[in-house]
Amino acid sequence: MSRTTRQLGPDHVATVREFFRLLSVKDVTGWSTLWHPDAVITVPYPPDGFASAIRGKDDIVSGFQALFANFETFDAQVTGIYAAFDSDAVCVEYRNVATLVGGVEYTNDNIAVFRFEDGLISEYHDYFDPRRFQVVVDALPRA
Repeated sequence: MSRTTRQLGPDHVATVREFFRLLSVKDVTGWSTLWHPDAVITVPYPPDGFASAIRGKDDIVSGFQALFANFETFDAQVTGIYAAFDSDAVCVEYRNVATLVGGVEYTNDNIAVFRFEDGLISEYHDYFDPRRFQVVVDALPRA
């Protein structure tokens, strides 16, 4: 199998679709199976009190378990998926529509870039309006 065929195969796009499906049903356990052990989430424009990077599958999963405990509902509406030519990158446009515990509504329009290693998500760069995400960060329990 050539490099291009391997990298442009449907598996990466299918993984991305499953990523958002699992988030929308708040199945963080199932979602955790999509991540490479050494994965990194990068948030180039983090809101106050939120890290600009989360390193390692264990920290990513525990962080999302805490994050999703604060959502009554969560719907990630994918509006575009673009697999990069001759690369393992997949770019996604999506909109979050959610309700936090207590009834506060949260929406945001995001662009994300996924990279893969061994068929698993190894990098996830998420671009969104940090001012809108601040309501989610402010709802997180303080340690």
